Amino acid sequence: MVWKIDDPQGNESGKIKWEMVKWTRGKGLDIGCGPRKTYPHFIGIDNRVDAGLYNIPITPDVTVANADDLSLFASGSMDFCLSSHLLEHFEYEHVPAVLKEWMRVIKHRGFLLVYLPDEDEYPKVGEPGGNPDHKWNVSYERLIEAMRASGTSWDLVDFQKRNQATEYSLYFVFQKVGSGQHFSWRKEKPKAKTCAVVRYGAFGDLLQASSVLAGLKRQGYHITLFTSPPGDDVVKNDPNIDEFYIQDKDQVPNHLLGEFWEYHRKKYDKWVQLSESVEGSFLALPGRALHEWPPGLRHSMLNHNYLQIQHEIAQVPHLPQVRFYPTEDEKQWARRERNKLGTFVIAWCVNGSSIHKTWGGLDNIIATVLLEFPDIEFVLLGGDAGRILEQGWENEKRVHRRCGKWSIRESLSFVQDVDLLIGPETGVLNAAANLPYPKVVFLSHSTDENLTRDWVNTHVLESKSTVCPGRGNNEAPACHQLHYGWQHCRQTTEGIAQCQADISVEWAHRVIWHAIVSERERKGLSVTKVA
Repeated sequence: MVWKIDDPQGNESGKIKWEMVKWTRGKGLDIGCGPRKTYPHFIGIDNRVDAGLYNIPITPDVTVANADDLSLFASGSMDFCLSSHLLEHFEYEHVPAVLKEWMRVIKHRGFLLVYLPDEDEYPKVGEPGGNPDHKWNVSYERLIEAMRASGTSWDLVDFQKRNQATEYSLYFVFQKVGSGQHFSWRKEKPKAKTCAVVRYGAFGDLLQASSVLAGLKRQGYHITLFTSPPGDDVVKNDPNIDEFYIQDKDQVPNHLLGEFWEYHRKKYDKWVQLSESVEGSFLALPGRALHEWPPGLRHSMLNHNYLQIQHEIAQVPHLPQVRFYPTEDEKQWARRERNKLGTFVIAWCVNGSSIHKTWGGLDNIIATVLLEFPDIEFVLLGGDAGRILEQGWENEKRVHRRCGKWSIRESLSFVQDVDLLIGPETGVLNAAANLPYPKVVFLSHSTDENLTRDWVNTHVLESKSTVCPGRGNNEAPACHQLHYGWQHCRQTTEGIAQCQADISVEWAHRVIWHAIVSERERKGLSVTKVA
């Protein structure tokens, strides 16, 4: 027995707060939360009885008469339910019904987390020192028996006997499934050496990480990726990832991330921290010292290759392998879409996730190229915000407007097999970094050295003489700053960033025309302009 009568009492769920993160995304209940919820996004429910018995201030989000009646909550309305040191206070004969009620409110594929005192580690009912309100002695076998009797369908995805330090409990995680009762927690543990890679961020950040993951896999690691939406979407089919640990944004408050990482670091043979390997380190964040440095100094310090730095952090050779992995269904879909189009297809990603990732000469280039090459077709890609940039092309059969219509995975699948890709420094362009066809990239807050230095068959457009808050009086070729608004980025009368406005249509046309001609020559197509 590890329990001691003089151990700290209360806040039992706090002992497993780092274990439960991967199972408690979204909206869920902290059943019997007591005086504190485990995480701010939990919905705390309690009957507040202990407030009167022990003069403890308990102010749950929702007060219920009893935890066995959650009729206030609709069936299938919660992503998870947590119960910590509560179930043992019910008569054992009633426990299956309680579990059934808790499972009722959980969505299909949602989770029930149960944390209970272990009869091997805590005084049994009636023994000295034990809680006099406990009604039954908890063991793995007895809880599984109660879950079976609940008549629900589940998979026990995690089970731990927690008897280190001041813990004396059993920890169960059940996933609600369509049928049966399963025990996937018993699956064989990886025999290979293990590595955790931490990379939160946007689509481009995760795609860059794919190169690091490939390097680590070559070294023989079983890889777990700690990441978050929406970036996780673009690496879901990456064969170099063996397991995902997905967190929602701010699910673990930022000031606690260090403690969260330190807890999980101990579980792996190798720990690779890629978060802020670019943002915050080589793209200065507003409010931090780097953001305020003189432009020339900032450039001299931050003008390093993003991908090479990530390889060095992971201690893998710098062999660029940025890659998006579509599923077989996605490949077939992309092939069908491509087959609907003409001989030569240009995909143009018209906007990125930041204000400075839009160029203003789109219409001029499209119109000119359509006149010059009668067999060329354009596919315009981007998010919902890109729809405004598609306006005016509604009646042109050779311009296909897909902004806000295709998902990011559809867009990335489609650009695996186009003839030319154009756009700003976004995830779509990152996905094609090592593909053989030509690419034209409009750089803004990064330089060629930062981003595109090692890309294959890539033509870079970057302004040569920009005056703006981030670059000063043209003191650096890029600002090396992250922008969440126009406070530190100059907006022109056309509504775009100054550095993008300074890339002329004439120059862009020359570069794009050269890329078109070189690829057409390679494919044996005519390169003669229409008179």
